Amino acid sequence: MKQFHFLLVATLISIPVFAQEKKGSSANVDDHMKQMLDYSRPGKYHQLLAGLTGTFTFKGSHFDWVDSVTSKVAMEIFGTAVRKPFATGRFFITELTTGATLQLPRQAGKMIEGYGSAFQTEGYDNVKNKFQLSYINNHIGSAIAFWEGIYDSTTKTIAFYGEMENVPGMKTKIRFNFIFNDKDHYKWEYYMEQNGKYRKASEMYFTRVEGK
Repeated sequence: MKQFHFLLVATLISIPVFAQEKKGSSANVDDHMKQMLDYSRPGKYHQLLAGLTGTFTFKGSHFDWVDSVTSKVAMEIFGTAVRKPFATGRFFITELTTGATLQLPRQAGKMIEGYGSAFQTEGYDNVKNKFQLSYINNHIGSAIAFWEGIYDSTTKTIAFYGEMENVPGMKTKIRFNFIFNDKDHYKWEYYMEQNGKYRKASEMYFTRVEGK
């Protein structure tokens, strides 16, 4: 029954597309389906992400801006990241867990001590020719963050750009650099816009756990 329900939903999603084609042109429905399937296939950029599947440890820092020029380390962070493929390598899921506890917000103004956790999905949109990333966590923010980026093969970096609004009316532009070093090492850099300039908010270094 579940399988039938899934097929029904997929069919209903596709019908408006085919109906529009039949009405506006003589395009062949089979050709259209072939195009959709071809654009759904993992490619070289998916393979770039696939090279980092496995278990990694991470360490890094969150920065506190002292003034408009300098910054200091506000918090040292460390933990574990597990990267897994999904949908036959079309997407990738990363789960992060801190190695130390944090004060986490709960209902009715309460706080609880627990380990920080985050869940991230990554992929490459073959139609837009852009990497895409979504991010949620249990510490700061109630929204699903979403960023799009382009890969620079010279610097081996995906530069993601997006926006966050953790407090109503206070929108902040974000730049997130995903830097590929080799199959066992990579780096994340988060930048937040301040007075028209991006300032580094945090950085994290990842190292593969041997044999994983």
